[in-house]
Amino acid sequence: MKIWVAVLAILGGLSGLASGFLVTAFGAGFGEEAMANDGATVFWLSALSIFLGFIAWKFNKIGGIGLILISIYGLFANGLFFIVAFIFLVIAGILAFRIKAKA
Repeated sequence: MKIWVAVLAILGGLSGLASGFLVTAFGAGFGEEAMANDGATVFWLSALSIFLGFIAWKFNKIGGIGLILISIYGLFANGLFFIVAFIFLVIAGILAFRIKAKA
């Protein structure tokens, strides 16, 4: 289970990085300052989501909540550009809650 959280977080993070880069590039290219800022924010949050996938191994609730929040924010900020990353990150966030803590 732990491996799937990390793999899905990496896939979602990489998809989010691509999404954030595309939205930032198109926003800058078309002169839309707000679009470029949202894309840059999603880019860096997607990089953070990769690390949250590994943090979820030890702190599963913090990692799971972080992954779900990043996925929801990314979907609102980037729209359909972020849909693949959204799916991966939501599934990783839900699976992070199912990691069993070792005593």
